[in-house]
Amino acid sequence: MKKVFFVLSLSMLLVVAACGSNTNSANETSGDAEQMDTKSVLLDFQAEIVSVLKENNEDIAAYESAKFAVSDSETPEEEKPSTEELKELKGSAVEASKATVEGIESLEVPSELKDSKEEIESALDELTEAYEIRAEQAAIDDPSVQEKALEHFTMFEDQMGKVFEDADLIKPSFAKELE
Repeated sequence: MKKVFFVLSLSMLLVVAACGSNTNSANETSGDAEQMDTKSVLLDFQAEIVSVLKENNEDIAAYESAKFAVSDSETPEEEKPSTEELKELKGSAVEASKATVEGIESLEVPSELKDSKEEIESALDELTEAYEIRAEQAAIDDPSVQEKALEHFTMFEDQMGKVFEDADLIKPSFAKELE
């Protein structure tokens, strides 16, 4: 009888141990899947941000390029835009910057990124500020204002980069996406 009880106890112990092992494995798999979901959602959100930025970037870049050409002593006069063309490009750049601000403000942080929501929203605030300054800068034509816009854009990239690094992803370069 002792032998039967011993074998039965040993069998129960093995069954319980096996069940516990499967539970740990299932929890690990669930955690890995959740982390992959977060990474996927974060990458999708990055693509959404880039899409918003690219939507109006052509007008902004055209104006920046024209401004550079006007002030560049090495650019031949015939390649420099006229005052009228520059004025037209400026108007388009201001409107494009304002449209970009609206696009950024319409972005919603996905619920799957709730752990990083504050950091992402803070980064988006920096990005909004950069484009608001760009709209202002186009109207003001003050080079120091452009530096402020670049500062805010860099802070946006740094903050978003931290979110990506915290998710074990490579820090993205939004500026390169716009080139």
